[in-house]
Amino acid sequence: MKNRKKQSGVNRKVVIAGLFFMLPAFVVILITILIPLIWNIYLSFCDWKGGGSISFVGMQNYIQSFTTAATRDAILHSVFIGIISTLVSVVLGVLLALALYRIQGRLGGVARVIFYSPSMMPMTVLGLLFTFIFAASDKGLLNALLGAMGLGTLQHAWLSDKGTVLWVIAMIQGWRASGTIMMLSYTAMLNIPHSLFESAELEGCNFRKKACHIILPLIKPTVRLALSMTLVWAFKTYDLVWTMTKGGPANMSMTAPIMMIKTGFSYNQYGYAAAIGMISTVLIGICILSGRFILRGESYEY
Repeated sequence: MKNRKKQSGVNRKVVIAGLFFMLPAFVVILITILIPLIWNIYLSFCDWKGGGSISFVGMQNYIQSFTTAATRDAILHSVFIGIISTLVSVVLGVLLALALYRIQGRLGGVARVIFYSPSMMPMTVLGLLFTFIFAASDKGLLNALLGAMGLGTLQHAWLSDKGTVLWVIAMIQGWRASGTIMMLSYTAMLNIPHSLFESAELEGCNFRKKACHIILPLIKPTVRLALSMTLVWAFKTYDLVWTMTKGGPANMSMTAPIMMIKTGFSYNQYGYAAAIGMISTVLIGICILSGRFILRGESYEY
């Protein structure tokens, strides 16, 4: 009985110490995330100009978000960029991780730096760089190369056409995020026991079969995490779009973050902007749950 009491006392002290060390992190999360989120939810049901009284308007801001074409299109553009860039980043990141897994020696270190370099570049720098590459007429690097190769018919106003501008932004966003996804996937691959690969080699499996039947199933939890991360990053894309197109021309590349900032800080419609933010948050959650449902399955232990 005395030993049990001592053990329970020790456990209680460990729990109290753990809670004490968690307290600073909880305070930071409370101040930076929970309180602003609760305030944003409340504000989305109100009309507020940034000063003066706040008037409750119910669902009016949400109704206006779905009935106003510009806002609705901006939200749909964010969904499109989020889905496409996530697919690009996850697929490309996993493929790069598989390639890196096969590279041995010093070349592997060089490859890691090259593959990860897009993720180290600031969004504004990438925006300026790709604005030059995809500029219209022969001023853009891509169109100039197409003209030099005799492929002038393929020259295009990439950032001025509704059919291409969102694709360009999504591809750039996905390419930038692929480096982080690669490192997460590669780290997960390194944790796979070599005994599994040795057994597969005894069965005559080549690398393709090992990748399909051993590596990919075992890193599926990491891929699910990567999916959630890239969706959040993509929906928050602001600086890349603002640097390249500023949401134009004619709102063809307008996204929810840009619309939210313009609505709040340019037109002082903070309640309306909060509603746009809450709709985006809900859509992010739906997309994440959908992606995790598609990648559902058993998590294997090894």
